[in-house]
Amino acid sequence: MKLVSQNYSGLSIVIMSAVAFAILLSVSLDYAEITHSLCDAPLCSVYNHVPAQAYIGFGALIISAFIGIYITFRQHKVEKTQTLSKAKMNKMVSGLQADDKKVFDEIARNDGSVFQNDLISSTGFSKVKVSRILDRLETKGIVERRRRGMSNIVVLR
Repeated sequence: MKLVSQNYSGLSIVIMSAVAFAILLSVSLDYAEITHSLCDAPLCSVYNHVPAQAYIGFGALIISAFIGIYITFRQHKVEKTQTLSKAKMNKMVSGLQADDKKVFDEIARNDGSVFQNDLISSTGFSKVKVSRILDRLETKGIVERRRRGMSNIVVLR
């Protein structure tokens, strides 16, 4: 859900920039026509009367539109990468042995991180068995053990 809202924020930046650009252009041209009508010179152009601040505004709005486009496409790339990594993870998990799968499911059930001691008590396996299972899962790149004081916390990658 977070990725979707960020993707929409990039699109909303682009849309707001386009609307602000159109409004600024309209106001600038109206101002230029008014000042052009007051011009007494024979070769007086409307575009010579657009204020310099309007050009700065146009530049800022173009930059913000490009930022919105960048955010949109960057988030699309992140979503695609995460989808590929989820598919890769599902493939690795489907090939696990029953005990390995039980430990993986326990970690996943605890929001992707759990203390190693809690795994021992929740799975009913011995310390040695849990340690060996975690070694296998670490080798496959599925989990990572991090030292926390006197114990380890196991985190899904």
